[in-house]
Amino acid sequence: MKQISPLSALLATLFYSFAVALQGHIYILMFLPPLFLACVDFKALRYVLKKLLFLNIFIIIIVISLLIERDFHNALLIFIRSNLILTTALLLFHKRDEFDIALSLRQLHLPHKLTSIVFFTARGIFLIKREFGLFKKALYIRGFKPKTDLLSYKIMAGFVGILIIKAYERAKFLQKSMILRGFKGEVYTLRAHQAFGFYDTLLCLTILISPLLRWGVIV
Repeated sequence: MKQISPLSALLATLFYSFAVALQGHIYILMFLPPLFLACVDFKALRYVLKKLLFLNIFIIIIVISLLIERDFHNALLIFIRSNLILTTALLLFHKRDEFDIALSLRQLHLPHKLTSIVFFTARGIFLIKREFGLFKKALYIRGFKPKTDLLSYKIMAGFVGILIIKAYERAKFLQKSMILRGFKGEVYTLRAHQAFGFYDTLLCLTILISPLLRWGVIV
């Protein structure tokens, strides 16, 4: 979703999520933001649908528990509401990394300590993902196939232990390096902020219209 700036994506996701989550009914216009985003980036639908299938496992468990209690209204409401929020968030952030959120918070002129915490957390997540990817490749090359046996549990436990040790050592190294660089609680970047464009305007309009115009009750 390169046509939409990270700041617009972050604000739109927060506003739309709160607006939809606090509604007692589902209206037709609430489907407008995900439909607009799907039209802007139609090629991402396949990836988003795959993610939704995985994320819906927990949602379906909740829905089934409500159906057992014969609470059909809340079951359908939770299912549609959760998928609207997840679809919108995935369409906005599927091509972005963790650093875009940190830079968006900095662009909002929030306290430097908060943006620094988010930035270093994003860096930690990025490094853990990289370590996990290397670990999976190493196991694949060695012909390892995970099973529900003691050997698999030992290998995964050893990997988690290595991650914890590396995270601790990396934190100490990062602290020393930031002290040497004269870190004063603010993170600077050379990445330019994306300007507010035409698609950002359309996104803001659809996000504002969808929860405010309560027309066409579905649930």
